[in-house]
Amino acid sequence: SAASTSGRSPTVVWRMLPPPLPTTLDASIAAGLVKQHGRLQPLDERQAVLCDASIERVQPSWRPALDAALAEWLALPKEVTGLSLIAVYARGSIVRGLALEGISDVDTLGFATVSHSDADSELKAWQSRGSERARRMRSAYPFCSGLEMRLVCVPERSSLGGWLRGDAAAPASLADTQLRALDAFRLASQAVCLHGSDLVPRLPPPVPRPRLVLEQSADLARAWRAVAALAVQGSSDKALAVARWAAKRALRAGMELAAADYGAFSRDLLPCHRAISAVLGQPAGSRSLLVLQLACMPEEEVARHGGGEAVAARLIHAAGRLAQACDTYHLARHFSQPLLAFEQLPETPPLSPALLSAAASFAVAPAATSSATAPSGFESVQAALSEERGRWARRAVVARARAAASSPRYSLRRLRRREAEAGRE
Repeated sequence: SAASTSGRSPTVVWRMLPPPLPTTLDASIAAGLVKQHGRLQPLDERQAVLCDASIERVQPSWRPALDAALAEWLALPKEVTGLSLIAVYARGSIVRGLALEGISDVDTLGFATVSHSDADSELKAWQSRGSERARRMRSAYPFCSGLEMRLVCVPERSSLGGWLRGDAAAPASLADTQLRALDAFRLASQAVCLHGSDLVPRLPPPVPRPRLVLEQSADLARAWRAVAALAVQGSSDKALAVARWAAKRALRAGMELAAADYGAFSRDLLPCHRAISAVLGQPAGSRSLLVLQLACMPEEEVARHGGGEAVAARLIHAAGRLAQACDTYHLARHFSQPLLAFEQLPETPPLSPALLSAAASFAVAPAATSSATAPSGFESVQAALSEERGRWARRAVVARARAAASSPRYSLRRLRRREAEAGRE
């Protein structure tokens, strides 16, 4: 409250606090904040995710929407000169039999090669009509939240283009950047080929490894900027959609870290939280529960908690705290070993010819290799060898330390700040 100097009665300003959220998962499910939804995918003997997607799992009401999406893809070669459609995939909840009306969208991925050098403008025009295609999908199938058509289009004569076509001269394996461009992990673990040649048998097994956790800082920073800009524009629904995107990535990043010890993988949010709680422990478990509650909150609960803008801001903050817990676990799990260990060092470099010849001139029988019987120059050569080995080891340690310190994620200052935060908690 504040009273003016003119003697008028003080003005009291009340700030309504949001209702408290349940502190356990069971209570959150009972309150309707979280749906009992999702399924784990087991890992095989290679620690690879077993794909559980198939056309047979698609719910009957969603088949027409999937066919409509495929029809949009089959029309693409007519719109872009010189484009050859190699394959079309459906991925995600629909082909896993987990689609939810009003929430799930038709998520598809297409691969194509292009031979015409002037096809860029036509491709951009096709991509610009994506919102129009999504509107048609929602109009024809109101239970569907939208249509995603991601296109991976590469030049016909490129190495990746040759791999997509299955050319004999194309490389048998792909680089990491090419696998990321193809979204190979999701393709092999959660997708079904709807048209063309199936690329999955030629992809590496989908083994979960830390990928999203390495991108979380950039993702959260981008989400913060987008939410702030949308809040200024008054687009609270869009701001909440961006925050939910960041929250999903935070939960899935934790699942990637937990999958090997948990023995299963999932991109569904509820299984992600359960895996984080079981493997990463606290405080990651309680932080992931808050992210799960805010990300899955029904519309009426969003209104009770201050509206889309307030929930979006709270959700981004909660996702950032979960990302910190995931980072701490990742560092402790993969970067806590001493840098100087023989299995971590590269192969010993060759010694200089002069040093080798000097060592050969002082070579003696094993029985005579003692301080009493060694030749007069033996100790000096031994010292030179030890110094050379030490220089090599120091170079290897410095190289690894510089590589680790080159990213702000692993900086000493950030580690100390996190230790201080953990101590306060």
